[in-house]
Amino acid sequence: MAELEAGLNILIAEDDDAAAHLIRTNLKRSGLNAAFFRAKNGVELLDILEERDTLNKIPKTDRLVVLLDIRMPKKDGIQVLKYMKESCIFRKIPVIMLTTSDRPEEVDQCYRLGCNFYLKKQVDYTRFVDTINKLAAFISVCEAPVFGDLVDAGNT
Repeated sequence: MAELEAGLNILIAEDDDAAAHLIRTNLKRSGLNAAFFRAKNGVELLDILEERDTLNKIPKTDRLVVLLDIRMPKKDGIQVLKYMKESCIFRKIPVIMLTTSDRPEEVDQCYRLGCNFYLKKQVDYTRFVDTINKLAAFISVCEAPVFGDLVDAGNT
C-alpha cells in the first residue's frame, strides 16, 4: 500500500492585509502546493494553533510552516516565537521570520529564540517577489514535521 503524501499548510502571521495578500499570492504563483491560513496578530496565531478546531482545518497527516512577522499588534512576533519554541507541542513547527526589520539585535534574538530562518521583506516589489519565489522553492524541498505527530507527542 502506498503511503499518502503529507499536504503542506502555511500559516501566515501578518497584520498588514496587503502584505499578507502579496505573500500568499506570490507563494501560489511560484507553484507552491499548499493550503494557506492567516493570523492578523500574535494572539490570533496562538489561538489558531491551540484550538482543537485547528485539527479539523489542518489534517493530522499534514505538515505546517509558520511565516511570522515581528511587528504585529496584541502579541508581536518575538513573543509568539518565544512561546512556540518553549512549547513541547509547537517547538518543532518551522518558523520563518518574514519581516521588514533587519536590525541585527532582532535577527540575533530571533535565532536565539529558535526561529528556523529569518528573511527580510523587500520594499521593492520586484525584489519582494523574487524573495517569495525563492522562499517557495526552499519550502517545497524541505521536510517539515507532520502536524499531528507534534500534537500527539505534546499530549503524552
